[in-house]
Amino acid sequence: MGMFHDIRDELRLVLKGKTVDAILTPGVFVGVNAWCSLQAAVIVAVGLSIVLLLFRAFRKETVQYGVFGLLGVTFAALFAYLSGEVADYFLPGIIGSVALVFIALVSLFAKRPLAMLASHLTRGWPIGWYTRRDVYPAYNEVTIFWTLYFGIRAMFQVVFFITDNVTGLTLMTTVFGLPTTIGVLIASYIYGIARLRRLGGPGVEEYREGKTPPYKGQTRGF
Repeated sequence: MGMFHDIRDELRLVLKGKTVDAILTPGVFVGVNAWCSLQAAVIVAVGLSIVLLLFRAFRKETVQYGVFGLLGVTFAALFAYLSGEVADYFLPGIIGSVALVFIALVSLFAKRPLAMLASHLTRGWPIGWYTRRDVYPAYNEVTIFWTLYFGIRAMFQVVFFITDNVTGLTLMTTVFGLPTTIGVLIASYIYGIARLRRLGGPGVEEYREGKTPPYKGQTRGF
């Protein structure tokens, strides 16, 4: 049960409204454009993003995702409006996906896996612990998994964009966007914890305290 509680705690902030917000806005944008016009779609998408932000603020929920979401939707919608192409609404997201794949690849070649850096920046655990031979492989393998996932997603996004397949782009943004990414993060966490146990290295606290083998290992947090 401990792992499930940990996963719940790790993802609570992400799941708290962000998933719905991420799915709703692009779908509404494409729908309004199909029934009305691109100009109307831009206005509705930006307006909806503002309403969602205010709603989160009123409920005293975290608004940082809403702020970034509003900026992203505004930029994407205006980009599509200025170019006159609905598919261009998704271009900033595509660029972000490609950039993420590039960053992940560079991190692997630099032997500073993205999963390791993300965990270090988020949790503040000692970088020396991550680089141990009985810890490092877990973060390296998870980063490879991330690279494959985001690489496949970016490939489909680029293909759909080149072929002007707005339906495909909408599908990638909704179903294969944040919801699937959350699933990938959960799978990464479960695999990462299991891999650390198989590697037999110390847990973070054991490393900090200078414990010697046999180790209990990392049981919570990745």
